[in-house]
Amino acid sequence: MSKRNPDIPWVEKYRPKSIKEMALPTARLGRQRVKLDEELTNFLNQFFEERKRVNKENKRIREFNRTAIEKDQKEEKRIATEKAAVLLEGPPGIGKTSIVYALANDFNMEVIETNASDTRTRSTLERRLKETTKSRGIMDFITESKEKLILIDEIDGIYGVQDRGAIPTVIDLIQNTQFPIIMCSNEYKTNLQTLYNKIKRYEVHALPKKEVIKIAKNILKKENITTLKNEYLELIIDKNNGDLRGVINDIQGIGQGKIEGDIKELILSLRRDNLEEIFTLIRDLFKVTSLREARNLTNKSDVDYNFLYKWINENLLTFIKSNRELTNAFENLSLADEIFGRIRTTQYWGLLPYFFDLFAGGVALSRKETPISKGFQRVVFPRYRSGTYFSLMSVERDFVDKIKRRYEISQIDFIQDFLPFLKILCGTSRKQLKNVTDWLDLDAKEKKLLK
Repeated sequence: MSKRNPDIPWVEKYRPKSIKEMALPTARLGRQRVKLDEELTNFLNQFFEERKRVNKENKRIREFNRTAIEKDQKEEKRIATEKAAVLLEGPPGIGKTSIVYALANDFNMEVIETNASDTRTRSTLERRLKETTKSRGIMDFITESKEKLILIDEIDGIYGVQDRGAIPTVIDLIQNTQFPIIMCSNEYKTNLQTLYNKIKRYEVHALPKKEVIKIAKNILKKENITTLKNEYLELIIDKNNGDLRGVINDIQGIGQGKIEGDIKELILSLRRDNLEEIFTLIRDLFKVTSLREARNLTNKSDVDYNFLYKWINENLLTFIKSNRELTNAFENLSLADEIFGRIRTTQYWGLLPYFFDLFAGGVALSRKETPISKGFQRVVFPRYRSGTYFSLMSVERDFVDKIKRRYEISQIDFIQDFLPFLKILCGTSRKQLKNVTDWLDLDAKEKKLLK
């Protein structure tokens, strides 16, 4: 294991500090292929030149307006929107945010980041960004410290009725900014067309596989991890489908974990971004103060409930220190185990909420004396064995995959809602059973699940 601090998430630990350190993804502006580092460097240089020119001209205009009568007064100039902001569009995890931070480091700038999907209404966006984009802080004048680079992430998260006025707000902010703005989005959205018409939109593509392999191997070498074979590394990369962040999260979890058995089966059981979501979920779960909060967390999660049970079991000692609290936590886990055994035996999935309440809420709420750590707490990968009791059977996984060809559905939804519904539907007649079987192209084993 590396002598470096193991508690730092590798996506942060190995985030490039300079554009020159990065393997940059390919990008297009319209139909033209461009070099993203050159484009963004030119964007910042041109912004500061334009800001200097516009501010100098506005100073003259303000001096003129002080003595001119109202009808003769001139309107102050604005930085052209195409010179004030750009948009990076591409799938999550390919390095858009890393590019922005690396660029800021190269220009000795401070990144001011906000997430548009969290600040979607006009009033919230204005409150969050308006002062940032218009003025410097007092300390900036005193110390002549860093310029600001505004990063608005997930701009495509703005949509729907409640967001009316949000896009005009963004455009207004761009037109009045004193700092360059870079926006990021995951995909093209028709409701952003007004914004697209006013700024440059770069389509950013995922890195080629060979570059991702090179980056992953370099990280594993620095972490002194030699147990991850090339075939497993390639499987992780293929599964993440261009998501570099997902690859790094996966190799950290697997590389640092106590894994026994079939690693290939483990890798295939993890969906894209699974580890990142689990890391966050586990840390948040041990901060809850009520059963309702615990339920909300697990309800929002798409993590396999069987796998989540194992993660909580493995990480108990990190978050709970008191012997009395641990006793309560392990008693709740034991009861959850017993309930799940009944579920698998009787196929009565109505008991699943009690299983959740005991292994998630009951365990997390056992922490009453142990204070919540303010620092980073490392979440470790659970011990994993092939054929473990707490896993979907292979026939169930195959069934889920076939349903996912038609609907986006989580494993929890499949077990708790979809499978019971199909059983009732197929139990009404042989014709219905045949219709569902043909529709989903089920084999004999999968068909048996419906009887």
